[in-house]
Amino acid sequence: MKHTIGQLLEIVYRYHPRGIGGPDPHQFWQDDSHGEQTEEHARLVAARIQASKDERWHAMRRRISERFPDLPLMNRSLHLPAGIYDACYSFTVDLPNAPDRRTLWFHVSFLAPYYVVYSYRMIDLVRPPVGFVVPYGINFSIPRSALGPDLVLNPDDERLHSANVTRHELTFDLAPDERPCATWIAHEIESTFGSEPMPPEVGTTLVPDVVVGMRGATLYDCLFTIDRRWVEPSPPERGAVVTLDPSSLTERFITVLTVLRAHHQIRLTLTLPNLLQKMPEPYRKSPAVYWSASTDGFLHRDKMLAELANMRAHDESPETLRAMAAKRELEALVASWDGHGEPPAAMVAWASRFLASWPLDSVLEASS
Repeated sequence: MKHTIGQLLEIVYRYHPRGIGGPDPHQFWQDDSHGEQTEEHARLVAARIQASKDERWHAMRRRISERFPDLPLMNRSLHLPAGIYDACYSFTVDLPNAPDRRTLWFHVSFLAPYYVVYSYRMIDLVRPPVGFVVPYGINFSIPRSALGPDLVLNPDDERLHSANVTRHELTFDLAPDERPCATWIAHEIESTFGSEPMPPEVGTTLVPDVVVGMRGATLYDCLFTIDRRWVEPSPPERGAVVTLDPSSLTERFITVLTVLRAHHQIRLTLTLPNLLQKMPEPYRKSPAVYWSASTDGFLHRDKMLAELANMRAHDESPETLRAMAAKRELEALVASWDGHGEPPAAMVAWASRFLASWPLDSVLEASS
């Protein structure tokens, strides 16, 4: 390499102020805790803007596209003219015929004469689901441990025991079918910018006194981009959440969901005005996306009574007054139930009438 670790750190400190943590050392956000922009940050912004004007970068992309016309090339550095994000040129080349949807990533630093090449892969796996969701007016989530013959008609259905998940994997060890393309592009980078590859054992070196988010910054973070977790292994595969159609549920579970839906709809009506005030403006028009509930498939009398007792109207609109009246009716039905077995027929009938006379859409429209 052309530089020692100490020399690379000296370059980093020219563009990243020491002792300042934050979500993005490439973009020094201004707030009361940070004060005015630093000299280092101003230098980095200028470097980004200057890099965006470098014709070598644009010419190199054109040559790559001409050499590989069937491989889509995506410019990931369109933000540079604004002086924000990253300390490198970034672009990707998709390998559409690869079975694991591989993408080759290239980062070329304009702060130091180095580049990085790696493969980003999406690998499909089959794993047991971590939980389930039932769209029943609102989305009810169900833990995997709760699923059984009380909830579903066919608990042995294979679709309840396996689900497709995708693992994202970053690797510097390129596959044989990736190397011809990557080698040709690497040669273009080297001949265009005089750069050389920065190996992972150097790039993952921690930079003292520079923090990104809640983690220490590496040379890769500061000389290229923080959009990758360079020093951590690929995260473990997360199981999928499987959606259950209501037609696959037992009649007993449907009665439980009917009562819970009425219960949560009352709660939504009483809390929505206050909730909307706290939402960012773009999300106020569709608050339903925030409304979901969890259940183990059973009604819990004491829990429902406690939740009903805590429900309070935030205004005196016709909708909230109506919801308060419905709350008292449901509260009386729950209080008269012994809490054992499935919900009483009278409670289910009341919930069904309530939902039919006051659908969720009308609640959301009245609150918007």
